[in-house]
Amino acid sequence: MTIKRQPSDFQVIEHLEAAWQAKVVTEPRAFAVLRLQKEGLATPEAAVQVARTLKCKSGAVAYAGLKDKHAQTTQHFTLRLDQIEAGALPEKLSGPGWQAERLGYCEAPIASDAIAANEFTIVVRGMTKESCRDMDQAADLLRFSPDAMRIVNYFGDQRFGSARHGQGFLAKQLIKGEFEAALKLRIATTARKDRQSQKDVRRAIAAGWGNWKELLKQLPNCPERPCIVRLADSPKDFRGAFAALPYFEQQLCVYAYQSHLWNATARKMVAQLCAPLGPVLAADDEYGELLFPTVAALPPALAHIELPLFAKQTEAVEPWKAAAEAVLAEEGLEMRDLAIPGLRRPFFGEVLRHFSVEACNFSISAPSKDRERGGALLERTLKFKLPRGAYATVLLRALGQ
Repeated sequence: MTIKRQPSDFQVIEHLEAAWQAKVVTEPRAFAVLRLQKEGLATPEAAVQVARTLKCKSGAVAYAGLKDKHAQTTQHFTLRLDQIEAGALPEKLSGPGWQAERLGYCEAPIASDAIAANEFTIVVRGMTKESCRDMDQAADLLRFSPDAMRIVNYFGDQRFGSARHGQGFLAKQLIKGEFEAALKLRIATTARKDRQSQKDVRRAIAAGWGNWKELLKQLPNCPERPCIVRLADSPKDFRGAFAALPYFEQQLCVYAYQSHLWNATARKMVAQLCAPLGPVLAADDEYGELLFPTVAALPPALAHIELPLFAKQTEAVEPWKAAAEAVLAEEGLEMRDLAIPGLRRPFFGEVLRHFSVEACNFSISAPSKDRERGGALLERTLKFKLPRGAYATVLLRALGQ
């Protein structure tokens, strides 16, 4: 089975919270609100394109959530009006792979809490009759009403970009003060999804590791360069070199490890608290098996709890205490260890996340001939809506994709 054979196979529409929408007015304010449709662009790339079109700094453009590059997506941006020339913002604007329209104005930049939900239309291709039957069976086991199902709110693969090819989460090395190993993993190790230019830079850094001044002569202007500049001045200051990375990238490394711990704890909770009650669906995943309790195996009290991303000050409580302590023990850590020595940031911050989420407006089309691959293979279209922060790819895992 495959998804994203073409951008139209994966469509996402971002829906805003009613309270946030109510703040959007027709009279000019500090920020303009744009609805942007894109294809073949990551959200940050689209933001840069909008800024270039309006001849302003990219920092003037804000967005609520990151949307997939290999998809057709609709989302919302805000634009600081004091960063563009008066009257320079038309009602509609566009560029290669994107188009936007002005919806109105607001007093503050948009942020992630403005998103209520994301609506998905996904075409799954390359299916067989057997895989179609398996998908229907899984959907029936997870449904609690004809058009709604509940799944464990695991983080999707997209969250684990800093875990390079199974070589580990570099935040764990940061916790132990192993800054050279963490930095080498971040800037001198390639990953499958890296662009060719990124692979070239990281291979050059790996080959020249330790010869900082000579390496500096070879490197182009890239996010990794400030790290090498630091090491050329202070060859053993790997902590300072890591701190020279763009802060967003530093924090992503911590988020990835926190997400790994969250997924592992949720998985262990399902095994300990749900499996004895009824059937549990299992899905292979590169970053750890995902377990999904069926409706019969998910106690209502457990379905609606919140499980935090762990931080130094997190207090483990029931019903997830035993699972969390077991996961941390497997990692050779305790909760109090979740800090990076010598750095105030990036940091481990405690954030609550719903243990499970509801996929509503759920439907699956009847199987039909795969228009892309032909032969005996089939395709199906799935439609559903998920709350902010939930991953469509996780729902697909639950259905056997």
